[in-house]
Amino acid sequence: MSTATLLNKYVWLVTTVFNRGPISLDELCRRWNIQFGSEDELTERTFHRYTDAVEELFDIDIKYNRTLRGYVIDNREDIDNMAMRKWLIHTFSVNSLLGESQDLKRRVLLEEVPSGQIFLTPIIEAMRESKLLLMTYRSFHQSAESTFEVEPWCLKLFERRWYMLGKSKGCEEPRIYALDRVKKLEVTNSAFKLPKKFDAERLFADCYGIIIGEKDCVVESIAIRVDACQCDYLRSLPLHHSQVEVECNDEYSIFEYRLRPSFDFRQKLLSMGGSICILAPLKLRDTMRNEGDAIAQSNTSQEIEYKFRLYRF
Repeated sequence: MSTATLLNKYVWLVTTVFNRGPISLDELCRRWNIQFGSEDELTERTFHRYTDAVEELFDIDIKYNRTLRGYVIDNREDIDNMAMRKWLIHTFSVNSLLGESQDLKRRVLLEEVPSGQIFLTPIIEAMRESKLLLMTYRSFHQSAESTFEVEPWCLKLFERRWYMLGKSKGCEEPRIYALDRVKKLEVTNSAFKLPKKFDAERLFADCYGIIIGEKDCVVESIAIRVDACQCDYLRSLPLHHSQVEVECNDEYSIFEYRLRPSFDFRQKLLSMGGSICILAPLKLRDTMRNEGDAIAQSNTSQEIEYKFRLYRF
């Protein structure tokens, strides 16, 4: 049995118990047969072997609860409190449900994440074993590729792209590398030591996305006024964990943040168009106004040429 097939079975087992628990072994076997076929029988011995593997790989305990008379995720509260594990479970859950509903695949449209997932496995392996990576990389601002060794410190998913924070030799500070710009990657035998005080969550706590070292971009208190028609979008999906709604009426709401107003944050605000107004700080409002004016001042001839091309379709 291939590693991918075995992992898929572990994932199915976790998501089924997570979503259906408490669930009996008989019910698990019935659903197993639907998913994988009756030829691949889930025996009690195999089940316990798989639960041991799940505990080792994902730190998730599948245990029998005598009171509830079924198998449950024993440390479910720990999962809910850990963002990465919760994200994994929810991702696996959707994947498992789609696998059980082949007839619905064309009716459930997902966003592609074209960001070099093939490199996730070696990066995670290198992070776990504290090994240097030999990486060939080319950013969108470089004319040629460069190959160098880098210490993989952490991974972050942002707006459908995977990023790695890493520190290369000769650089005083770690940098962000987008996985969709990695050309080649291999784990070396050379070890590195992750700084004891390194805390990935704390490092990105004041950031909107993945920009952490933008010059002259410091943490500030930011206030925006949002038209009433857009407020529910921010309430249901906050822009940042520091978001607080400080005023609300029938016409608008005011939201406050405490973060770095970096380029990616400003781009997000610009995407909301005229439905928002920057109240503070004034420097950010002026910067946003200048960036908006730059977008509006397009070359007339280019605009006419684009309209001509558009009408051809």
